[in-house]
Amino acid sequence: MDINQSLQKIIQSNIRTSFHFAEIVSSVSSPAHSATIKLAGSTTEISGIRYLKSYTPSNGDIVLCVVVRGDIIILGELQ
Repeated sequence: MDINQSLQKIIQSNIRTSFHFAEIVSSVSSPAHSATIKLAGSTTEISGIRYLKSYTPSNGDIVLCVVVRGDIIILGELQ
């Protein structure tokens, strides 16, 4: 099972625990305050990812994400 399949399983099951992972930002939508992330090791992208108000993502950022109750949220950039 790859990371995309794992994420989809977690999101669909609406697990109440959190799951952390790091990914790369591939695009940002400023008006919608959401980003698109590219899953590591694949060409799969997930769009509509929300991020914390204290962080503004940029293309190419490696970000820490969390899945909470089926929603993926970008916590911030890894340095």
